[in-house]
Order: sequence, then C-alpha cells, then structure tokens
Amino acid sequence: MQGEYETALARYRNAIEANPRDADALNNLGQVLARTGKPEEAIQYFERAIMLYPKVWTYRFNLAHAYGQMGDFERAVTEYRSAQQLFPDDYVTEFNLATALHKQGREDEAVAGYQKAITLAPGEPSFVRSLGVSYEKLNRRNDAVESYRRYLELAPEAPDAQQVKERIRMLTAPAAAESRPPSPPAAPGTE
Repeated sequence: MQGEYETALARYRNAIEANPRDADALNNLGQVLARTGKPEEAIQYFERAIMLYPKVWTYRFNLAHAYGQMGDFERAVTEYRSAQQLFPDDYVTEFNLATALHKQGREDEAVAGYQKAITLAPGEPSFVRSLGVSYEKLNRRNDAVESYRRYLELAPEAPDAQQVKERIRMLTAPAAAESRPPSPPAAPGTE
C-alpha cells in the first residue's frame, strides 16, 4: 500500500510540475497527502485547486476534511458550508459539517445537520447514532434514547451495539431523571 501512495505522489507531483494549473492533479496530490496522514501539507494543494476553480464541490469538501483531520473545526465548518452551497443535497457533506459542529460543542447546529443528513440518507445508522450523542449532550434524554433505539434497529449487529444498549439503560433508569449521566460515547465520524 505504501508503495502505491509513493507512486501516486510522484505521478501527481510530475503532473503539477508539467502543468501547475492542473487542478485535478493538485486535488489528487492533496488527497494522497491527507490519506497518508499529512493534511497540513495537503491543504496548500486543495487551496490552489480552489483558486483555479472555486466552484468545484470536491475541492472544497477535501479542504474541509483536511482541516477536520487537523482538528481545526472552525475552518472545517467554513469549508463544509462552502461545499454545501455547491452541492446542497450531499448527505456526506451534511454529516461531516454536523460532526465538525459537534466537535466545536455547537450541539443545536449539529442536531439540525444530523437531521438533514438523516433525511438525505435515512438508512445510514452512524448518522442516527451521532444524532443521539448530540441530543444527549443537550440533555435531551428522550430524544437521545429514541435515536439510539433507531440506531439499533438499523444496525442490530453493530460492534458498539452492547455499548449503545447500556447507554439506553442508563438514560432510562429512574435515577437518570434525577442526575446527569456521564458523558455520552464519542460519535462515530469521518473527521
């Protein structure tokens, strides 16, 4: 696998050297760098591609994702919103935007984003689980429980199914109504 990445890096670098305005090669080089754990290096290539073609959704999405990989969720949110304007009905963009908002602690906005992502891709269990986590962060226990139950309906054999069942039990136990439970499990995400 590493050899494949090295070959791809060399190919895209050569393409850019031959034509510095090859936006696809810039984007592809950025993608390889991001996939090999170098998102900070990838950003410059995504930005150059965007300078050439500012209305290409893929370039914006990849830039946002790289910022997310770096933990710069403020910039990730900005770029996901730009990507969202170019492709408003993309469920992956919507989910990643919601996840970046969640990572910033902006749970109300994250809930709205997860709900839209679920509307766009209703059969995706990770979206429903993530919605439950944000509801729980907002102390909306009933909504969290409902989301977690829906998650288990969609993915009964999920690796974390037992953990989610325990979370439901904790949230529905009589004592749960009187005290705030420990923090919910981390939401799965593409960040």
